[in-house]
Amino acid sequence: MDQASRIAAYLAREALEDFRDRTTYELDPVSRFLYARAKEFYWTLTRLAGLAHLHDGAYRRPARRAEPRAPLTDFAAPLKRPRVLVDMTATHRYGLETGIQRVAREIARWAVASGAGLPVVIEEGRLVSYYSHAALPPKVEIAPGDKFLMLDASFHDVDEYAPIMRRVSAEGGQNVLGLYDLIPLLYPGAISPGLYLDFRRWFDTMVPSCDAIVCISQSTAQSLVGYLRAHSYPADALRRVGWWRLGADFAATEAAPGRKAASIAATCAPLFLSVGTLEPRKAYPIALEAFERLWRAGVDARYVIVGCVGWQGRLLARRIRDHEEYGRRLFWLDDADDASLRHLYAQAHGLVSASIAEGFGLPLAEAAFHGLPVIASDIPAHREIAEQGATFFPPLDAAALSMRLREALMRNWSTQNHGGRIVTWRESTQELLGMIRTDAYQWRFERGGFRADARICV
Repeated sequence: MDQASRIAAYLAREALEDFRDRTTYELDPVSRFLYARAKEFYWTLTRLAGLAHLHDGAYRRPARRAEPRAPLTDFAAPLKRPRVLVDMTATHRYGLETGIQRVAREIARWAVASGAGLPVVIEEGRLVSYYSHAALPPKVEIAPGDKFLMLDASFHDVDEYAPIMRRVSAEGGQNVLGLYDLIPLLYPGAISPGLYLDFRRWFDTMVPSCDAIVCISQSTAQSLVGYLRAHSYPADALRRVGWWRLGADFAATEAAPGRKAASIAATCAPLFLSVGTLEPRKAYPIALEAFERLWRAGVDARYVIVGCVGWQGRLLARRIRDHEEYGRRLFWLDDADDASLRHLYAQAHGLVSASIAEGFGLPLAEAAFHGLPVIASDIPAHREIAEQGATFFPPLDAAALSMRLREALMRNWSTQNHGGRIVTWRESTQELLGMIRTDAYQWRFERGGFRADARICV
């Protein structure tokens, strides 16, 4: 069985286990019948009301709660021309803390501090400044040559972008779309049906309307170009595809780590860390099985998972809490703050990432920043980000991962090259916005297909 088939089988197995868990009811026949009829009635009403997303695939749209404009204390440098307007609408509206929002906030912070870009938010069909500062205009009028960078997670608000994009085009500017990954299209079984539908509509609407797409890694850009070629995608309007590398030095505070993180890190037994939402594509069951092999063999190693429960994560969460090693050699922090995460990075023996698909892999970049060795599944994004600094194992192979963990415990990693090239968020922002401002994209659409720009690609 090839790797793609193994991944598909794994995702199908996880979905089946989740379905069985959700449909197991200890009810008498009458109660079960009444419950089923009530659920059918609820689904019918929500579909008629256009609210089917409330139950399709256990998918929940983020709650909309617009926050006050973010205060800006850093120096606001004079804005460079042409302006790059960096969209922060979803981050402003929903206040989420997932990987996309963490990236968007860092890019926005360094964009305005250097004058390389102006973070903006869509409000009532107009653009306003994301930051509150005397040197920044509260309302942003689209000017000739402006470039509109849609870097935020705009999957849920597609319709609001069309008028803004039309005004940018009318002023001779460019609309640039940020792409974090193609996982919903390449591995639809890895996400909820509702999120798949939202992403599919977003992709089909935004890609033909944009002048360029910027991807967070070369592997994501290659996946995009391959997908467009394979599906004979109409790309007449899309002329450029580029990529840049994310940073790793997230803004730090002086806050102390939480009590639980500090307590876990205080124990002297070796500690391995995984960071990411509990969802199928992260392959946490594979990592957990690898550690169970070590524990059965009497190996005293601790495994710490940092991440909230995501789609199809409920069963795994219960498995972790009910595990005989939970609280002894198995730990889970579902609400760790940045200070706790940095403390665990600093104290861990190594980072474990068993993911079957990633657009970038921020934990690998953060591990390199903290000098932490990495054991990762052998997927393109991990190879690109960790370069030669990680130890790799075949995806979904718990036995191989267990062997890599044994090897890590037996040798001194302090002399090893622990990760790939470390990029700061300042450098990442300069690379991204410089590419957009100068049109220095690595791929160009010409003569009916995408070709690498030899002047740029290395």
